[in-house]
Amino acid sequence: MALTNYHLFVGRYDRGLMAPDANHFEIKLDTGGDFFRVAVNVRSQDGSMLLTYVNDDYQHELCNRLLTAFPANGTYSINDPDKRRQFGLDFLRRNMIGDFSRMIPLPNNAPGLDNDLEEKLTQALDKSKADPNARIFVFGERWPGTTSKDKYFPEIKDQGIHDIHMNQGNPPGKFEKDNGVFQDGGLLIYYPALGRWTAILLAFQTQFNTLNPPTLHTDDQTGNRIAGTNPIDNTPVDGEVVIAAALVNPRGNEAGNEKVILLNTTDSPVSLNGWKLVDRQQQAFTIGNLTVPAAGTVELRIPANSSFQLSNNGGTITLLNSTGLKTSGVRYTKQQASLEGRLVRF
Repeated sequence: MALTNYHLFVGRYDRGLMAPDANHFEIKLDTGGDFFRVAVNVRSQDGSMLLTYVNDDYQHELCNRLLTAFPANGTYSINDPDKRRQFGLDFLRRNMIGDFSRMIPLPNNAPGLDNDLEEKLTQALDKSKADPNARIFVFGERWPGTTSKDKYFPEIKDQGIHDIHMNQGNPPGKFEKDNGVFQDGGLLIYYPALGRWTAILLAFQTQFNTLNPPTLHTDDQTGNRIAGTNPIDNTPVDGEVVIAAALVNPRGNEAGNEKVILLNTTDSPVSLNGWKLVDRQQQAFTIGNLTVPAAGTVELRIPANSSFQLSNNGGTITLLNSTGLKTSGVRYTKQQASLEGRLVRF
């Protein structure tokens, strides 16, 4: 069972504070006519740390689509399946982070400078408040509001959004019911004058298959965790064969001339028979009976009649092995795809 009231809130940061139990950082968000509380997890209920990804120059094709679809601040339901697939966050399927080793464990608060989640959030939010045109896009689960005063910001009503973290991969137990796809939580901050985004993406350590390195594999329907290792030697499959580059915008006729280059990082040949490339629309191209040599590359030319598309408006490319497990995933923007005949390197 997935989240039941998945929403996008768009507005401006008013103020924030650490909740007394230190498990959440609470944000007062101005959506332009109303105020809501945003409850951001900064510590697990079991006291463990969150894995954290902060990028002050975040680039993803979803960002431009958000600006087009949601030009005004406000609250938006993106709960139905079509809107989730169009606008919902999915760390895994949208390749929002890429290599999960880019996420680092951070405590909720700790002595010292710039070394905990409270400081990371405060710095990013204060920066957005200093820019009168900055907008915050918050993804998560809207809770049923009441007419009572909010318990942390009593000047506003009890209404808001939570689950501002990855919402898939939860192990069997209390939170498994929250698993789903295209329903992850997160914070994206847009600075119009700079044309730049900041991303703050969080996940519980318990949601990953392994932590050293962090790997994640979930079912495409339920979001439940599935095994992410080679059954022969129990090693993670992530990163063995990776997407190295793509020709997204060939010169002249594009049909049949787009290509993806794969790199085998291992010391043994790898058969690609039954492997697939998947695009942003979840359309697949089955590779066929090819082998990528040890420490070598292979070039895959996409047939003109393939449903798999490399959009010049930006997109994602995901590589699945013959068992359906993701081994590599990349993203590219409209700007990266704008140069004809040039490879986009990953």
